[in-house]
Amino acid sequence: MHEYSTVRDFRYIGIASALLLVSSIFLWLNYPTVSSYSVPYPLAIHTALETATIVLFVSVFIVCWNAFGERRNRSSLILAVAFLCAAVLGFFHALVFQGMPGFEQNNAMHQSLSFWLGSRFIVTFTLLGLALKPSDKLVSNLHSSLSLVVGLSLTIALSVLIFTLPEVLPSTYDTQTGQTSFKIASEILLVVLNLISSLYFFRQIPAFNGTRLNDLLELNRGYLCFASLMLAISEIYFSLYRYSTEAFVLIGHIFQLLSALAIYRGMVAINIHAPYAFLIKNTSQLQDTADELLLNKQRLAGVIETAMDGILTVDDQFKIILVNPAAARVFGYEVDQLIGQSLDLVIPMRHRKVHTQHVKEFGNHGTTRRQMGTSFEDFYVTGLHADGSEFPIEASISSLVEHGRRFYTVIFRDISERKIAKEKLAQYHNQLSQLSAALQSIREEERKHIARELHDDLGQLLAALRMDLSLLQRDHAMTEKSRLTLGSMDQLLLTSITTLRRIATDLRPRALDEGGLFFALQTLQKEFAQRHGVNCELIADEEQLILDDEKSTAIFRIVQESLTNVARHAKASHVEIYFERDNELLKLQIKDDGRGIEEGAMNKTRSFGLVGMRERIKAMNGTFNLSSTVGKGTLIEVEVPLPIEHLDNPTPS
Repeated sequence: MHEYSTVRDFRYIGIASALLLVSSIFLWLNYPTVSSYSVPYPLAIHTALETATIVLFVSVFIVCWNAFGERRNRSSLILAVAFLCAAVLGFFHALVFQGMPGFEQNNAMHQSLSFWLGSRFIVTFTLLGLALKPSDKLVSNLHSSLSLVVGLSLTIALSVLIFTLPEVLPSTYDTQTGQTSFKIASEILLVVLNLISSLYFFRQIPAFNGTRLNDLLELNRGYLCFASLMLAISEIYFSLYRYSTEAFVLIGHIFQLLSALAIYRGMVAINIHAPYAFLIKNTSQLQDTADELLLNKQRLAGVIETAMDGILTVDDQFKIILVNPAAARVFGYEVDQLIGQSLDLVIPMRHRKVHTQHVKEFGNHGTTRRQMGTSFEDFYVTGLHADGSEFPIEASISSLVEHGRRFYTVIFRDISERKIAKEKLAQYHNQLSQLSAALQSIREEERKHIARELHDDLGQLLAALRMDLSLLQRDHAMTEKSRLTLGSMDQLLLTSITTLRRIATDLRPRALDEGGLFFALQTLQKEFAQRHGVNCELIADEEQLILDDEKSTAIFRIVQESLTNVARHAKASHVEIYFERDNELLKLQIKDDGRGIEEGAMNKTRSFGLVGMRERIKAMNGTFNLSSTVGKGTLIEVEVPLPIEHLDNPTPS
């Protein structure tokens, strides 16, 4: 609509400009004939036209100064001050022109034309400045007030000078010849300046028509182009007349009034009508918004109707006001059967009171969203089917206040199958844990048995064989070659016995059964340091490690597996094994300064060593934590609870 109006105004302005220009050329070509006509009642006509121009200039001042409250930019400030000063000078020109009562003087025409030239130069330079600089910055209220005071002060000073000392100003009128050369030169300058302004405004029409100066003053540059062109034409007519009664004076005033009307239309009228245009535009936008809201409402209703999850809304009296088909289907009702019913209809009897209090507290605390029933171990949100059976619900609740009333909306789903699957999964997990613990126990028993067999049976046989070999070596009839062979066999038997003891110790260290956990860990520490050349430090008290056989075996295996991993992968130079114990907890830390473990390697499915350690700790209801930084080593932290009945003179840490 606005673009159409701009094109239409531009077309009308162009047509009017062309017609007026053609008419002016026709009048200029018939100068002798036109100049011979005299205007009847010139004083009244000229005064009326000048007064109309002054009123229009004052309107421009009012709009540019006050149309947007206390906000204004420098361009609108200059326009306001300039047109007010031009109106003041135009008013004095109208008083003095042709000897108005009280202003009859010999040089009245000179004074009148001086006022008139001052007014025209102000308007011309103002339009030229606006054409050259179309935008500006905001100014403060103090700056605006000072500018207005300075502009009016200079205008009053010029008026006083023209009234009191008109002879000091260049002559503008001669009683013998009419207009002076200074007057004609001023007219020519005004014509040139107005044509330049008109050209600039014409070039700015496509970019600036219907726009604002910094969102403050809206200007129509098509009308301002027309105004500058009319001012230029009027200046030509004002430069042609000799006496004030000639028709050219009237024609010049008419073109001047057309220019003032164009300025009024381009600055004042567009800003007066802007709020109404804005209202019309907003009304259209409001209708579009209403249509969009209706569409969104229909879309939202469709989403609620087709949602797979149940959606249910209740008011502050817990009456159901909205329910979607999915919710009704979950509870075993039809939608119409639930609307208007109490929420208690779908809540088991034993939960109704507690649930109501819970929802009220939720609303009073100001929380707008809360998720409920997501813990598989605590299904405290329970629904009630139409047939009386109960089922678990996973739900989220939100509240909204409308017109002082609070409404609650619940989005939920039936998780009966998920609960059953979770319970089965937990059961399978417990069974696997029990199986793992049983396998660990069986493996330890097998290790203990194999170690005992190796040590007691095979070890004794090898020892007896070595004793027999030693007796055989004492035979003096044996040759030297046989002695060397027997010596080699003795070394092989000694190596076999050492290897057998090491294997038996790895399977089940006798120190663990004979001396306890502390002695077994000391032996493991020394053997590890000797075998791998790694500085291994054990920080513990013997009293701290007095545990039952199950826990002693598990702790020993964890330390043994950790040291094995250090020897295989860590490339460490120092390992620290630290124990701390209080009345209820045994803490173990195994720390090395090796290359660490990459994050992805910790969760590899083939990391059976770590899996075994975790399973041993889980069987004792303990906690296992592994942390590692690449290049900075690995830390294993174990905490094992110690029931009071298992304590034997514990030493507090």
